[in-house]
Amino acid sequence: MIKSIALTAIFLGALPFLLGLFYSRFTEEEKDNPLFHMAAGYVILFGLFEILALPMIFTHQSLSLLTSVYVGLLSAAAAVSLILNFRRLSSIVRSVFREVRHFTLCIWAQLLLILGQVLFYARYQYQNADDAFFVAASSTSLATDTLLAYHPYTGTAYAALPSRYALSPFYIFTAVVGKVTDTHPAIVAHTIFMIVFLLLAYAVYALLGQILFSHDMEKTGYFLLVLSALHIFSAYSERTAGLFLLIRLWQGKALLAGVLLPLVLYLTLRMHLPRGQKEDLDGEKKTRPADWLLLAAAMTACCMVSSMGIMLGAVMLGLLGILFAWRRRSVRLLVCMALCCLPNLICAGIYLLIR
Repeated sequence: MIKSIALTAIFLGALPFLLGLFYSRFTEEEKDNPLFHMAAGYVILFGLFEILALPMIFTHQSLSLLTSVYVGLLSAAAAVSLILNFRRLSSIVRSVFREVRHFTLCIWAQLLLILGQVLFYARYQYQNADDAFFVAASSTSLATDTLLAYHPYTGTAYAALPSRYALSPFYIFTAVVGKVTDTHPAIVAHTIFMIVFLLLAYAVYALLGQILFSHDMEKTGYFLLVLSALHIFSAYSERTAGLFLLIRLWQGKALLAGVLLPLVLYLTLRMHLPRGQKEDLDGEKKTRPADWLLLAAAMTACCMVSSMGIMLGAVMLGLLGILFAWRRRSVRLLVCMALCCLPNLICAGIYLLIR
């Protein structure tokens, strides 16, 4: 058990942080913000998995090969990041302590709410009919060392890849995490993912609150408290975003609605409403290639977690692109936003070919 906990902390904690730390070397903002490092790291974590998993699924490779290549690339990137950013760690720690000293009562209240939810998830679990496919598919992949080769309901081999699930292999990601951490996929889904992704969701909401309220800590605290209250009292239907966040966050569609789509909004606002960047001669904020690459990785991550993310991610970014392009009277901005949606368009094209 201790070994599994340690491996989980490394794979779902240290690795995303180091990946985000590596990305932040190419930006001017949020260099000492661990919340941003974690959010950016998970975007890279999910995006890279989609890029590696799709070719291996269609060429019928093994789960072991995917895990080896994926973990190898992540470990190499994390090692390079640690070497390049080792001296920055002390400044990040000092920045965190400075921020903690200025926490308001709202922030502490929000932290208590998050702690209560984490303890609740550690003690109880919610079972859903989707377990019959997604958790079973993860367990089947792990037991047979295959990628979408057997139907989880019947155990029979697929005659053809199911178009609905082949392009969004989040359940295979669950199997990979289970294989790396030596943990059963059901435990990974219902306990580990619920806690880790809940913390990730509130990290994204905190980042969004900071940029919406100009890094005012007190207003951000009120924003998080109101958001938590909306989530807690959203059980008037089984299909609200708040209820998905609270009880079904181990599912890819809940991760899409609760984490990735808000993260796409944050990344877009960060690029066009940043703090401390110089403006060019036309009064526009300068954006760097790394910002566009991270946004494209976020769209790839949307495709990975859910088939709905293939279209919803592109629709959301398209609407934001139209708004900001109209605001700036910039066709170039709209073209760049469209290029970030290429992963979604590619997945949509593949879906039409295999359906």
